[in-house]
Amino acid sequence: MNNRNLKNKKILLTAIFLLFPCLMIFSLLPGYGASFIVAPSFEVQFPTEGIRTAFASSGTNDMSPNNLLPGDIILLGTDDSFFDYLIPGKWSHTVIVGGIAGYHEIWATEEGMWVPQGETWVVHSTKDSTDSGLRTSRFTNVVNDHAGNVVAMRVLKPGGYLMSASERQAIVNFAVSKIGLDEGYDWNWLGKQIGIDTADPEIAPDGYYCSELAWAAYKSVLGIDLDGNFSPFNIGVSPEDLYWSQYAQVIALEMNSDPNGNSVPGGAYAIDASNDLYKLTVFVDEVYYDDEHEGWLMGDGEMYLKFWIGEAYFPSCAAGGDLYDNHLDKIDDANDDYESAGKREALNWDNYHFALLSYNSYCKVRVQASEYDSTSGDDDYPVFQWWWSPSSWHSYINNGWYWSGSRYDMGDCRYTIWFKIESVY
Repeated sequence: MNNRNLKNKKILLTAIFLLFPCLMIFSLLPGYGASFIVAPSFEVQFPTEGIRTAFASSGTNDMSPNNLLPGDIILLGTDDSFFDYLIPGKWSHTVIVGGIAGYHEIWATEEGMWVPQGETWVVHSTKDSTDSGLRTSRFTNVVNDHAGNVVAMRVLKPGGYLMSASERQAIVNFAVSKIGLDEGYDWNWLGKQIGIDTADPEIAPDGYYCSELAWAAYKSVLGIDLDGNFSPFNIGVSPEDLYWSQYAQVIALEMNSDPNGNSVPGGAYAIDASNDLYKLTVFVDEVYYDDEHEGWLMGDGEMYLKFWIGEAYFPSCAAGGDLYDNHLDKIDDANDDYESAGKREALNWDNYHFALLSYNSYCKVRVQASEYDSTSGDDDYPVFQWWWSPSSWHSYINNGWYWSGSRYDMGDCRYTIWFKIESVY
């Protein structure tokens, strides 16, 4: 784990040192833009070849926009591309789902045409040869035609509550209302701002970069901070920060590997959002510690839990995140301090955690007790895990609470954990 931490930090620091020279060079490069497009009738094939936004990189995907709702966040990335190396994490671009267009209702500023009736549209911030900053666009252009990897995420409010239709629309309205007011794309990736005129000092234009826009919308409208603190030093808010937010839930995806680079079913993995999402609630009741791994001189009794629930290969986070340790989450980052416990002692954690699932997703509940040690590395206890294929977790839907049993024995510790799965729409 230490070697991996060091490697990731070196990569990030290298990216930071190279960031601004690269950005300056990139901003001078010519790109393909909407100037090549003449708005067609609905019967004419739309010529998408040549249209590329700045952070889309290469690659395509077939993720469907069906059942996505206004305010949903989509993250894009392509492995081994320029921005894959430049931007920390797996994701390099962020868009917000605007909704489904009516007849001549949404003007796609990126393509210079009306979004065809019945099509999904998005709002995002990027730069190309014809424009810089916020714009609206067709889902197929920005999402399907620009990246090999994609996830769609839905936000749950604190306490696991669903957003209302009016709240989702307010998120979209915030983003759209800034179009034309922003002065261009915000190249200051090291900072973040809610309003477009609040940067101090003004290193960059009064606008947003892509993930900053999504963060600002949710922070302004609902007071939810989507920054998952993936980036060391808590700089800015990257697309990866949004992915590891405790409030963002994976509901659709198309990927070739999981966040750790491991293979997924069949070598490729595609799940579209279902029209009836399901909410997984996990209650971490108690952990009984048969042994303590360190004596009192080496971090004795400073216990915490690592957590991973929801989509089995692409987790929805339950807490802030111990992101360099297999992308698991520390419960202490969910506003809980380290808890004190020694040998043959139990802790009542009493934590509720929530995730959303699409019908065809694999599902995982993974909990691991650990003991903090500032001198020689943290000491992990055995992992407790439930893992279900789609067909196997369906039998739990709307059937109440299930539990692990009283103090399920894993050797060095014993877990008592509950879960339930409910349909939410």
